[in-house]
Amino acid sequence: MRLIHSLRGELLLWLGVPLLLLWGLSVYTHYQSALHAANQAYDRSLLASARTVAERLEVREKRIRVDVPWVVLDSFERNMNDQLFYQVISPEGETLSGYDDLPPLPATAPRSDAFPALVHFYDARYHLQPIRVAALWQPVSDEGVQGMALVLVAETLNSRHAFAEGLLRTALISQSILVLITLLLAGWLLRKVLRPLRRLSRLVLRRAPGELTPLPSLLPWSELQPLIIAFNRHLERLRGLLARQERFSADVSHQLRTPLTILKTQVGVALNSDDPQQWRESLQGMRHTLDDTVQLTDRLLQLAQIKARHGEDKAMARVDLAAIVQQACLSGYAAARHKQIDLGYEGASQLEVQGDVLLLAELCANLLDNAIKYTPAHGTVTARISAMGLEIEDSGPGIEEAYQQQALQPFSRLDHGQQQPGAGIGLALVKDICTWHGAQLTLDRSPQLGGLRVTISFR
Repeated sequence: MRLIHSLRGELLLWLGVPLLLLWGLSVYTHYQSALHAANQAYDRSLLASARTVAERLEVREKRIRVDVPWVVLDSFERNMNDQLFYQVISPEGETLSGYDDLPPLPATAPRSDAFPALVHFYDARYHLQPIRVAALWQPVSDEGVQGMALVLVAETLNSRHAFAEGLLRTALISQSILVLITLLLAGWLLRKVLRPLRRLSRLVLRRAPGELTPLPSLLPWSELQPLIIAFNRHLERLRGLLARQERFSADVSHQLRTPLTILKTQVGVALNSDDPQQWRESLQGMRHTLDDTVQLTDRLLQLAQIKARHGEDKAMARVDLAAIVQQACLSGYAAARHKQIDLGYEGASQLEVQGDVLLLAELCANLLDNAIKYTPAHGTVTARISAMGLEIEDSGPGIEEAYQQQALQPFSRLDHGQQQPGAGIGLALVKDICTWHGAQLTLDRSPQLGGLRVTISFR
């Protein structure tokens, strides 16, 4: 089952999903930045607390002592959300004051003897609570006592997390509002863009079946103007096609009505007569009428097929035009001999062109048929192959220059051809075949025979 794609769905998919991904990434980066900023701010305070404790170190009686009153610890606590813990360790590793079970300095921490007065921060857990510890190495040198005392000050992380979560909530709200406003604006813009398209759709749906007038320019955007232009051009081509079909149908109706009327009259004459001779004459007349009707129908079908193939892809191949012309001359030999016409072929024995074998054979047959038909008895018809293409000339009456374009129209017959059978389709069919092949058709007077010369040049 084919899925019907929605433009709104496509927009939400290709715009909404990346926005949501960017929203999540932005919120995450904001949280990490807030947590880093909180750690920096609180680490400075934690270091200040460690230095305050370190300032309480003193040497008395050759022993390091520290006196940290509780009032000092109370001043370290900024609020009731966190707890402070401290530990002072002598150079020998003995706890001088504070909590002796604080997590020790990690083994990866820098050594005190390499970096005097070095501070190091690390995370640990104390009594199942996460804590942040500042380890400060404090040099001691007094009354013969020398070494590096270690001051550890730890703090729970409630305030840090609360600060980071506050910034996270602010970023979450602001980014969510931004994404929501973006999607709402995109939806509103899409609705605004689709409104003219809906009006255009309603206009097309309300049109009458035969209405082919150009569409109005209802789309205000330059990017969609080519769509309207292309559609109007298609309507113009369709109007031309329908006009040609209507004209063709009218001409066909007119041309077929005449032989059918004659045939009906001949049948009526035969039925109303008791004379066998009259019956024979009527039957012979009916046979000639049917032959003309069959020929007319064949020409009409050929003309319709050529017009229908104008819109198709042209599947051409290399064909020998000389062989096709020679075969057409052989086929027309009987008709030429009946009128004692000198039918000849001149030129090269081979000429390859790009084309369709059946259509080119029909073209040659029509040209030779017209030439033999309109050339008087004892006349001459010559088919010639040259480097440019095909020439067929005769010693008939020819066509004056003023009537040459008229002769190429379907069902157009000139005065000198009224006595000949046919419907005036042959040259029109030749013209359509030349157009289909991209060949140039030229009518002029033969300088040698004095009649019509038809030249077809292949590009």
